Amino acid sequence: MRLSLIVLYVPEPTLDRAARFYGAILDAEPVAEQHGDGPQHWSITSAETGLVMELYPMGSRPHTATRLEFHGPHVDDAVQRLMDRACALPEKTKDGTGWWVSDPIGNTVVLLPEPTPS
Repeated sequence: MRLSLIVLYVPEPTLDRAARFYGAILDAEPVAEQHGDGPQHWSITSAETGLVMELYPMGSRPHTATRLEFHGPHVDDAVQRLMDRACALPEKTKDGTGWWVSDPIGNTVVLLPEPTPS
């Protein structure tokens, strides 16, 4: 099994910034969507992994508070896209193998290289 969908609930004022942020990580353009009578939201799909992230306005529910880790072969490229497209400033992890950054609503996001097979 593999994870195919992540839904985050985001405060309305930061919804567009969060879409740019996750678009930069996944190297994908955010797409505005609406399912039936539901709220308009952003959808970002990774061409590399097929992972879909949907960012919804939080409405009356609390915003999502979590830590997300992404593993991939092009971590430094994702860091550069975050700086260029999302005005984010990732920092090196303590062990120097990856990067961490907070998304526009305060979630911790860690970017790590693919683990090497043993």
